[in-house]
Formats: sequence, structure tokens, C-alpha cells
Amino acid sequence: MTFLIYAVILMLLLIFVKETFVKLHGIIVIIFFFILLYFLLSMLAIPFLDQLLSYVQAVPYVPQLVYSALFYQLGLFFKSIFAEEEYETFGDLVMFSIRIVLLFYWTKELGKILSDLSSILEKLQ
Repeated sequence: MTFLIYAVILMLLLIFVKETFVKLHGIIVIIFFFILLYFLLSMLAIPFLDQLLSYVQAVPYVPQLVYSALFYQLGLFFKSIFAEEEYETFGDLVMFSIRIVLLFYWTKELGKILSDLSSILEKLQ
């Protein structure tokens, strides 16, 4: 509920800034974006993810999947903020780099699984 109040106050401040300081509006929007993102992550997302992960502790790869989804969603946020400021190429570059990082991570995890599977198959022969 407090996050919703922060968002409404932020929206009112941004409307005020847009009407009075047109040239500073873009910079202030980006500053408020990062402040709101910090509050969102620290007050809502991270505690929710910790609680969710405590319930599914025994299920393999759930923490990695959850944090990969969070990381990807953050990339989408950054892509949209770049697109709003008319820097679509930088947004695409951010998403490309996030996809590459996730691909490297999951390739490493898949390599561990495949090596374990191959050792099990060798013992069965």
C-alpha cells in the first residue's frame, strides 16, 4: 500500500515538473525511475522472492529460474526507459547483453547436468 502512495506522489511530482520545468523533465523522470525501482525491489520484489523461495527450497533450479526472470524483467524496464528517451538502440543492446549473460549462465548449468547424466549412463553400461 505504501508503494502505491509513493507512486501517486511521484506521478503528481512529475506532472508538476513537466508543467514548470520542461527542459529538466527527462532527467528528473530518469532519477525518479531509479528511486521508484529501488523502492519496488527493496520493499516488494526481493522480500516476495525470498518468501517464495523459502516455500520451494527443495525444488531444483527454482531460485535460478526466479532470479533469471527478475533479471530479464529489469532488462525490459531499462529497455523501455531507453525507448522512451528515444535511445532504442541502447535498449536493444541492454536486452542483448542480458540475454547473453543468461545464456552463458544456463549453458554452464546445463553442462553440469549433462556431465552428471553422461557419468550415470557410463555406469549403466
